[in-house]
Amino acid sequence: MDRYLDQLIEDIHKARTIVRPPSEIWNDADMEDEGEMEDMAFVEEYLYGEPKPLYEITGIATELLPLPDQLNEAQTIRLVTELEDLLAHYHFVADFPETFPVQERYPFLLDIWDDEYVELSFGDTHIEFCSYEEENCPFPGYCNICKEVAQQIKIDEQKGKNLLDDDAILPF
Repeated sequence: MDRYLDQLIEDIHKARTIVRPPSEIWNDADMEDEGEMEDMAFVEEYLYGEPKPLYEITGIATELLPLPDQLNEAQTIRLVTELEDLLAHYHFVADFPETFPVQERYPFLLDIWDDEYVELSFGDTHIEFCSYEEENCPFPGYCNICKEVAQQIKIDEQKGKNLLDDDAILPF
């Protein structure tokens, strides 16, 4: 498997050398204006973007990616690192909790490789694996976002109740 992995990583490195020209919507953009850049990235993704599978965007066919049980831990870490770098080259960020082990990320990456996304010229598209339902957490023990969201909802609800109290001064 090491020899195959070396060849696959060589293909991944080649795929990272491809620089596609920006979409024509960027022709009149002010590249120095950060706000305009963000707006244009939004326009490119949601108005003009054509979703394509990640394998098509990156040039690495899903069939080339080995099954998780074919890799040992060191091979998995090596491949995950290369795939995350490849995604970053194409403006994608796989959103894993910071403490989630690299060797456990590969099945998640493999699962999204056929999913469709819009290829961006600038900015980033975050690929989320979480549905924000604590009972369906894909990262148990590594993530507390659901608890933080639930706490914030309670705080917001309490603030809303306080605003509706008879003694509250309403702005209307």
